[in-house]
Amino acid sequence: MSSSINGYDSFVLLADQLEIDSIDYWLRENPFGVVRHLFDRIKFGAKVLARASGATHSTALNHMAEALGFATWHSLNAHLIGISSSPPDSVSLESLTRLSQSLVLLIRSRPDKALSEDQVLAFQEFGTKLAKASGLPLEKLMDTVCSAFCGGKSWMEVNSRTPMNTTVPLYKFEIDNEKHGRFIWSEACDELVDSLDEVYQDSDTPEQVSNAKRWIEDALAHQPGFLEAGLCLAQIYYDEGDLNEALRIVYGYITRTENLIPKGYRGKIEWGFHTNRFYHRLLWLRMSIYHDAQWMRYCLRDARKQLRLNPSDNLGVRYIYPLMLLEAGEYEKAAKAARFPKQDGYEVSLIRAFTRFAVGDRPGFLHNYITALFDVPAMRYLFLDSLPELPERGDLFRTIEPDMETLEQYAWPAYIAVPGLEQACTKILSDPTVIEAEAQLRTCWNGLRHEGLPTDGEFNGWEALNVKLKNSIPLLLAEEFT
Repeated sequence: MSSSINGYDSFVLLADQLEIDSIDYWLRENPFGVVRHLFDRIKFGAKVLARASGATHSTALNHMAEALGFATWHSLNAHLIGISSSPPDSVSLESLTRLSQSLVLLIRSRPDKALSEDQVLAFQEFGTKLAKASGLPLEKLMDTVCSAFCGGKSWMEVNSRTPMNTTVPLYKFEIDNEKHGRFIWSEACDELVDSLDEVYQDSDTPEQVSNAKRWIEDALAHQPGFLEAGLCLAQIYYDEGDLNEALRIVYGYITRTENLIPKGYRGKIEWGFHTNRFYHRLLWLRMSIYHDAQWMRYCLRDARKQLRLNPSDNLGVRYIYPLMLLEAGEYEKAAKAARFPKQDGYEVSLIRAFTRFAVGDRPGFLHNYITALFDVPAMRYLFLDSLPELPERGDLFRTIEPDMETLEQYAWPAYIAVPGLEQACTKILSDPTVIEAEAQLRTCWNGLRHEGLPTDGEFNGWEALNVKLKNSIPLLLAEEFT
């Protein structure tokens, strides 16, 4: 193709507006293939036009040529032959310019997607020119020739298309060479998910949730296999406190999902593929419902299933699994699940503290409990069952943003389920030595929060005090717990 094609922005822009992908590339690399496709489309349109008008096929070809900006079919045919016989990368700018009006015939329509505004306008302009050339009414040409180019029975049917009415399965399941499985979404499914996100993701007020619920129920009436919508509907009922309805819905959609997976498949279904995430969220929601209903055997089963399917555990099941084991009275299993090699952080310390207490390891309990408390002082409000009174003070979190809602849902039941744990924790919180240590840390931390960033020396001083107290306070408390 001539180098001048690089400046032919209008041709490429028009193709982009009509959602015709990479037309400049294909005309450069394979002009014969593009021209062959245009030949087929023009002849198809002429056949439909001849049937609609009663004209001969040759007359219909001439009318098509006029509508596409050529005087006769002969001149259009010669122009296309000239392009197709050109070596790749040598099609002239002038040749491309004359094909601009023919781009409308390359629009790819789908039975489950409405045409874009630009695509509709392009067909209407083409129909208007064809009406002038053939003498037929525009409405008839839109209902015959233009709708036929879109695979439709009428122009109204073409314009009323929506992914809600697709007959193509929304999901399928594939297994790759690494024996990893993933769900594949159809194009209609992609669009439905985008629409669902628009109405549901940011719905905070009761009115917004109610509107989202109506949209979801309507979507499921049209597409009962829309699994993402089933997940969101179950989540709405769960958030409303209707566990029975939430479980009924989530169970049904997990069953639908797993029916897509080949029987006997035991490989991974990892979170890394974004199309798999709805399945993990379904399993998480069912696990949460079982937990709230105290059906711990089923709850633990779903937790293990998630960890097996997705070892990277992006949702953090590994953190709540030991807590649920504590609720179920399986202390040794909980302690084993809470080992967390090469991991630290307030949540790890908190879980280890609970599990070490449950198996009688008092030094381990004290060390981890004090670590969690000193890292995130807001934990005091959890241990004293006073989270509603938690003030919004930075020194209570120390740049850490704990998920207090999840902690309350899973840590609190474990906390009160292990005999003696709550009493031991509250006793420590009232110990003068602990209260004094917390005050020292608070004073030191607040000293760092003056205007401007702390110096390395200031921060190192805070770290040194924190480590010193984490190591010394458990030793001072140990005598009371022997």
